[in-house]
Amino acid sequence: MQIWQREYFVVGMWWAGVVLILQSIVIASAARTDTESLELLFRQRSPEDWENVWHSESHSRCRDKLLRHMFWACEKDIYRLTRRNQFLPDESIVKRGKVHHSPSTKWFTPEIAHSLLKTRRSRDPSITSECCTKTGCTWEEYAEYCPSNKRRNHY
Repeated sequence: MQIWQREYFVVGMWWAGVVLILQSIVIASAARTDTESLELLFRQRSPEDWENVWHSESHSRCRDKLLRHMFWACEKDIYRLTRRNQFLPDESIVKRGKVHHSPSTKWFTPEIAHSLLKTRRSRDPSITSECCTKTGCTWEEYAEYCPSNKRRNHY
């Protein structure tokens, strides 16, 4: 290979590298813009809007986007029971058994205390295998993986 051919090759490779970097920047910028527009949409939704899309709208999320999406699903869960509300609906009462404790003590029996703890889901599929697919998951399916939400039975 002659010197001038080598120089053309090096310059060609340099331009190819520049084009590749520019394409990466454009793709990353488009993805960031898409994510930002979705964040804005989620932020602007009313509780009624969330109820309308909860079982129908689906999103495919993986890795770092999955974490942010889980934030929205857990924060906007339409079946979430709040712990701070003094006037909880009847559905918030523990359904595993009646809670009995004497008026003189504020403590539950060990059996009742254990029944109040959230148990780990025994399902084999993970959120990644379920929602990091072409079809994705609905908001309801994402919310089923929220670690700390107590939810109403809606079925």
